[in-house]
Amino acid sequence: FNYYRKNSCPESYHTRAFRNTPFCAPGELYANGGLTALTNDTKEKDQLLKSLGINVNLAPVCDITTNPKDYIYKRTMRKDAKETAECIQTIVNQMRKDTMGTVLKHFPGYGSNVDTHTGIAIDNRSLDSFRQNDFLPFTAGINAGAKGVMVNHNIINSIDATCPATLSALVHSVLRKELKFNGVIMTDDLSMSAITKYTNGKNAAVSAVLAGNDMLI
Repeated sequence: FNYYRKNSCPESYHTRAFRNTPFCAPGELYANGGLTALTNDTKEKDQLLKSLGINVNLAPVCDITTNPKDYIYKRTMRKDAKETAECIQTIVNQMRKDTMGTVLKHFPGYGSNVDTHTGIAIDNRSLDSFRQNDFLPFTAGINAGAKGVMVNHNIINSIDATCPATLSALVHSVLRKELKFNGVIMTDDLSMSAITKYTNGKNAAVSAVLAGNDMLI
């Protein structure tokens, strides 16, 4: 239930019954108003969602990129790992104060990969690269008390070159054992092309459960 400026991402939503103008993308907020702007934005979203009877937001986005050409860029903080981690910690802390459920996404980090809504993405980065960069915002969010993590559909060659992260027991093991996450793990949308093409259109639900997901989307 995230809101962004018009055309800022393929999943933009805006209904004037809820708000006269779309919410700003998080990177825009942070660039213009720092952590205070992120905190105020989080408060408003939490209040809106709770007024609609919704107690979980599939947010925040923990992915890291500073390249405007990357697919995921417009949904990120547009900063490095350390600065992104600070932003995630701030957002999760506020969501907890507002008793709003939090879901960190998209583990283990989206990076510069192509849009998994439309095709298969293969990530060739080393595991050390993830540990030194992409894991940091997730660790910050987990330590701040986030109870949900969404896994992405990228094939992470350094962890499991055989299947998308969503369907990989090895990726889930890293989240559980290395990042010490004991909350709810959920898939990204299993009807996205990265999954349907990989499974040749077969139902991926059983594979997702066997991989270690607690919730399927």
